[in-house]
Amino acid sequence: MIAVLAAAAVGLLSAFLPFTPAEPYLIAAVATTGAPSVALGVAAAAGQTAGKVLIFLAARGAIHSSWLQGRLSRRTPAVREPAGRLATMLARPKAAGARLVEVMERPRQATGMLLVSAITGFPPLLAASVYLGRTPMRPTAFAVTCLLGRTIRFVTIALAPHFAGY
Repeated sequence: MIAVLAAAAVGLLSAFLPFTPAEPYLIAAVATTGAPSVALGVAAAAGQTAGKVLIFLAARGAIHSSWLQGRLSRRTPAVREPAGRLATMLARPKAAGARLVEVMERPRQATGMLLVSAITGFPPLLAASVYLGRTPMRPTAFAVTCLLGRTIRFVTIALAPHFAGY
């Protein structure tokens, strides 16, 4: 029971601090305790989802704040474009990033992208949470999708030691 509660706490902490990932904790907890793997995975997913929902809601509130709107409405200084071969090399990732942003602007595609992010970590779920806070995605849809994806990820990772023979 303590290991399951600790998994939820580690999940919550890792939602805010990407350098404290829940995955190593899950593997260690499964390998060293008698706690059920699925319970550990679900607890870590619930903790991390709670944190990501807070980030999503904070981003939503910050986006609509009058202070930030004033800062965003100011003109930014012109940036000199790189020339030649460097510009060509930089154009490809920019185009891919632009396509990703375009996908995340559409509600159905945004839900799919969030699920992929929650399962694979690409794009990073922290970045997706902040970005999606500025879209019309409903918090409930965000929470359910995030929980589903993180549960798939963390339960799979928690079951990994069983497949390795530990």
